[in-house]
Amino acid sequence: MEDRLVFRKIDSPESLQESYRLRFQVYCKECNFIEESQYPGGYESDDYDRDSLHFGALGNDGRLIGAVRLILPSCAKFPIQERCPSFNFDDLNISRMECAEISRLTISKSWRQQIDARPTNFILQVSYIALGLCHQMYRECRALGIDHCLALMEKPLWMLLKMHGFLFSPIGPEIDYFGKVTPYLIDIRDLEKKGLFKVPYGREIRIQEDRFA
Repeated sequence: MEDRLVFRKIDSPESLQESYRLRFQVYCKECNFIEESQYPGGYESDDYDRDSLHFGALGNDGRLIGAVRLILPSCAKFPIQERCPSFNFDDLNISRMECAEISRLTISKSWRQQIDARPTNFILQVSYIALGLCHQMYRECRALGIDHCLALMEKPLWMLLKMHGFLFSPIGPEIDYFGKVTPYLIDIRDLEKKGLFKVPYGREIRIQEDRFA
C-alpha cells in the first residue's frame, strides 16, 4: 500500500454526506453502537454537526477512508457535558469558549482490511490517520483561539495517542457511551512546546490547504 494519504478539511455538502455515510457504516452497521433504524437514509448525523468542523483522510483513489469532527463552543452543550453528570468547567479551571470536543473518529473497515495483519503494522497505519487528522484539528484550534480539547475515548485509543505524545488527562470516571469510555482533556498549547506531529518512521503527512470537495 502507498503510505501517503491526503488530509483535508471537509466543508462541502457532498463531502459532509460522505463522512456521514462512513459514520453510518462504522457506528451503525459494523459496531452496532447506534440502531440503523434511526438513520433510514444511511447517513449518521446529529445536531452537533451544525456546530462542528469536519476533517477527512483520503486514500490514493480519492475516497474518504477516515474522518473526525471538532465540536466548537458555539454548541449549547458539549456531548461530554450531556454524558458525564460530574463534569464541570469550573472544576477544570478552563474557559468553555476556549474549548472544543473531538468526536466521531471513524476509519473505514474496507481500508483496515487491506492492512497487513501484523499488529505492529496495523498500529502504525491507524496512528498515521489519527495523527494526520489531529494535525488538521490542531491547526484549526490555534486559528480559532481554542486552547483545550475534550474527548470521550476508549483506553486503546488513549494509549495509541499517548504513544505519540498526545497526553490526554482523565477528568472523570469511566462511563458507558458507545462502549466503555473515559472523559479526557488535553491542553493543545503543550503540543507546540513538545514539537509534536512527528509521523511514525519518517513517513510524510500531506496537508492540503484546499477543501475536500
